[in-house]
Amino acid sequence: MDINFLDKERLPDIEDGKVPELDILAKLNDGTLINVEIQVTKQEYFSKRSLYYWSRLYAYQLNKGQNYDELKQTITINLLNFNYLPYETCHNSYHVYNDKTQDILIDDLELHFIELNKFKLNDVRKLRQAENWIAYFSPKCTDEQREAIAMNNPVIKEALNYEMVFSQDEIKRRQYEIQEKAIRDYNSTILYNRKEGLKEGLEKGLKEGAENKAIEIALKMLENGSDVNFIADVTGLSIEKINEIKK
Repeated sequence: MDINFLDKERLPDIEDGKVPELDILAKLNDGTLINVEIQVTKQEYFSKRSLYYWSRLYAYQLNKGQNYDELKQTITINLLNFNYLPYETCHNSYHVYNDKTQDILIDDLELHFIELNKFKLNDVRKLRQAENWIAYFSPKCTDEQREAIAMNNPVIKEALNYEMVFSQDEIKRRQYEIQEKAIRDYNSTILYNRKEGLKEGLEKGLKEGAENKAIEIALKMLENGSDVNFIADVTGLSIEKINEIKK
């Protein structure tokens, strides 16, 4: 089966702070569209995002005046560099099923989620066909193991050769480095904001806790008839705050 790669090159939009998408869009000789997306940063609503982009790609097939029967199967393959789904398996696929009979309504929708961190790489010689590709993209796979996989898989060998050519292309390598920098900057910003949020929350909590404790002490001292000025010295609360508590 022939594969034609469509033009879907995207450069990182650094000014808007958007993380670049590393996509491959291809069409098989029967018209089937395949979109492969490599996602390196975790997103809370990634399922909705994936379905949204699938729907855009599916609708993109029809021009004005064309009929629905011209719509072809559209497959999205998400390669995730993080754990997302609540399953131990690294590969999970989704279709449109009948809830009772489990019959597929239509083959046109097909979504795959491949979580690379869950992939267990053992003997590369015993991998199934689909596992060869998962291993190829897995960060656990060494260069030597990729070469061993490519020896028995012509398509992967072609991908490996392209990767070598890519590494020698200064323009493409620079684009890739810009993408990597944008991703690292994005992750660093998220991590910094998260730490600052935790720090701010902790400081606010401690401050509120100390103030609540001071109010509690002030109430007890007021019950015992202590002088307002003396309570202010002991608790650190303002006289106005203590008079407000008395009311």
